Order: sequence, then structure tokens, then C-alpha cells
Amino acid sequence: MKKPLKSFIAIGVLSLMAGNAFAYTVNHTFTWVTPDCPKLSGSGNVANPALNKSAGSCTFTYPDNRPFNQARTLIVDNHLPNGSVLYSWGYDNFLPNLGWSCTSSGIKQCANTVKSNTGVTVNNIPYKLNMTYLSSATQLSPGIYKTSIEGIGIKFYLKVSGDTSYNFGTCNNSTSSYLDASGNSSNPAAGSELILGGSTSVNSGFYAYMHCDSNTDNNIPGRNLHLLKGKVSYSIRAELIKTGDITTSGSLSVIGASSGSSNIFPNPLNLTVPVSAFLGGDAITIQQPACRLRGATNYQINLGRWVNMAASSIQPNVSLPVSGNIKSVGLNLECTGKLNNVEFSFQDTGASPLTNRNISLYDNIGGQKIEGLEVEMLYNGTRLNVHKMGEATTTYKTNTGAHGSIKTNPSDLTYNSQSSASFGARFVQRSAIKRNGVAYTGPVTGKVNMFVTYY
Repeated sequence: MKKPLKSFIAIGVLSLMAGNAFAYTVNHTFTWVTPDCPKLSGSGNVANPALNKSAGSCTFTYPDNRPFNQARTLIVDNHLPNGSVLYSWGYDNFLPNLGWSCTSSGIKQCANTVKSNTGVTVNNIPYKLNMTYLSSATQLSPGIYKTSIEGIGIKFYLKVSGDTSYNFGTCNNSTSSYLDASGNSSNPAAGSELILGGSTSVNSGFYAYMHCDSNTDNNIPGRNLHLLKGKVSYSIRAELIKTGDITTSGSLSVIGASSGSSNIFPNPLNLTVPVSAFLGGDAITIQQPACRLRGATNYQINLGRWVNMAASSIQPNVSLPVSGNIKSVGLNLECTGKLNNVEFSFQDTGASPLTNRNISLYDNIGGQKIEGLEVEMLYNGTRLNVHKMGEATTTYKTNTGAHGSIKTNPSDLTYNSQSSASFGARFVQRSAIKRNGVAYTGPVTGKVNMFVTYY
């Protein structure tokens, strides 16, 4: 990334101056409403002793976290190895505790029909959710999805709560409550963690069914008995992974995730759940390392006194042009990471710039031009060209190499890596020193803008 920083070098006697998280929760109580039950043996029905008695209560929770809508800035250093974790969310702050739980009254019924406290009659537990956020996303490699910033991917982990209890029974041992995730991995073990993605398409969701067992109690009618109980809950966390060189800065989002959805189906309880695209948003900003001038941004460098070397001066035998001693100009930098290339360029601000691209001198800033004397800039002993005002400042650039150190913590936004670059400046006399054609002695000054670019 190239970005200009602007400061000044002036010349004076003869001196050179150079988303908060929240959740949607619903609670329901249920009663058994099947009037009759088949006899345990033989034919015919008998009255249901559980009719209008409490079946229990259930809770459905959908966290409405939107992690990509929460402003965050990360500085990503390309010197970090691919595979580095740039940022990670925990289960508590990405998508925590999505699911349902039911607490039984202890009363069983021969059928799975219940009525909610809202007056709606349903079969089974009416909480079913399907999430398709990653169905349109692109996998860079198994389990790592593409983001809007080239060189950064995202990896998702799903963890089943340790107290998840699937409602397996003798009469629903394959269709009881289950969690479908990580390429159709049904009923993952309580407490287990899965990586979302892989070689198959990814949907994640859960389906709720009542516990069902074959009846062996002669005191309760019905060949099968249903019990309102169970819990299915999971959480998702994520990691931003460096997958290659980051060449741009900007907002980060998950490619294709915004087209996904959370669907509650069927919805006989008429739930109005704000199932938003929780992976949508682009409030995370990725930046590349940067450098800036450390401390003073205006430099004043005193080149000392200069004795006139012209033929009519006190040293008439000196052959012009003649150069003075080089004065070191140390420019201090501070960086937010390591940069392979830091380039400097300079621009003469004088009203009468020199054609040889040295720095022009005046009797004061904005004053009258001094003829015969100028300032030359150098780097490692090599002369530098200086731009004129109005010119692009990218023609004559000096690459001072790498600066800064590797940023290992992208969340650290500080300029905590210090460096410096050393230039030189000296007088050069080419002819008699004059002002308006008249011999001149006295203070002289010049001024240049300095630009720093880095990538």
C-alpha cells in the first residue's frame, strides 16, 4: 500500500529544514389433548387419563448476535505465515446457545398431540430451524470460507452443548431430535466440536421430536407413550485465517453469507422470530501496516556558515562548483508492522526552483532568490533529485528498504515499531553568491516537502 506522509525540511542560515449480543426467547406451556387412546392390548380405545393435564414447558432461544456488524479494526501483517489466526470469536460472543429445551411434567400420553398456552394444537415439539448461511459461500479449502478481503478466510466451529439430550426412544430411535451440521453429521455427541464445511454442502439446524417409547405399563393406555422432554443446543465460533498475501484494505464480509437465512418451519405457533442474517454486515475493517514520522514532523537542519568561494572572494583560487561537508539528516519513523519498502521523495517549495533539481535558497522563507548557492540532498552518498512544486512526487523516489517489525497481534493498532532513515544535505556553490545581481552575505534558507510511501 502506498500512502503519502507529508512533512517539511527547511533550510536556514545556511540551514536545511527539511453488535451487542442479545437473544430472542419464547416460552410455552403445553397440555395433553388427545381424547382417547388405544388399549395396550386388543382392539378399541379408552379414555385418555392424561387429557387436559400438563405435558410440560418448552423454551426456544435464537441469539441475534451479528458479529460482522460490530465495528472492529485489524492490522494484518503479510509477514505472518499463512494459516495464522488473525482474530477469533469465542462461542459466547459469536452465536451462543441456539436451540430448545423442554421440561416434562412427568405425565405421559399415548399420542404426541399437545395444545400450547396460546391455544394452538400441534403434533410434536414445534421448534424446527434450518440455517443456510454457508450454502452460497465459497470454500477456499475444506472448512475455510472466502471473505471479501483477498488473503483472509474464515473458519467456523460448531459445539454441541454438554447437556444436549436427544430424545431417542424405542419408537423414534432414528427420527428423534437431531442436529444436522458439518455436511449432514446427524446427532453429534453432546459436548463435541465440529468444523463446519468440508467436501459437502453445509446446512446447520435442529429438529425437535418428543420422546417416544413402547408402552410396557398396563396402567396407562396406548401402545406407545410420549413424553415432553429433551434439549438440543449448540453454539458457533469463528476464526479469521490468513490464507495468502493481503493486497487491499477495507471492509471484511463473508462472501455469499448474506444470502443465507434462518427458517423456522413449520410455524404453527405463529412465532415472529427476528431470524436475521447473522453473518451479514461489514463493520470489520482490515488495514495493512503503516508508517509515520515519529515525534517532530517539521525538521530544521542547520548547515552552518558558508564562506564564499567565488573568484572575487577571499579564496580566489578555488575552482567552482565546490561542495560543503555533508550534514546528516535522521528521519525517525514508527510503524504498525513490518514493511518491505519505505520510499522517500522531496519537493522544493521555492518560487524559483533549480533546473538541476537541487534545493533553491532564499534570503528568508518566501523571500528573494539567492543565486550561486544551493543545497544538495544525498542518500548513502548518492545525490537525490528533488521535485518541483506542481509535479507528481513519485518520479524521484528513494527506497530505504524494510522498516518496522512483524505485527503478531492484529488487534494491536499502535505504532509500536520504531525505525529511522538517514539522509544527507550539503551546500554546493556554483558561482558568485548574489541577490538581485548584487553580492550577498547573510542568512539563507530553503524549504522542501517530504513524502513517505510504503508497501
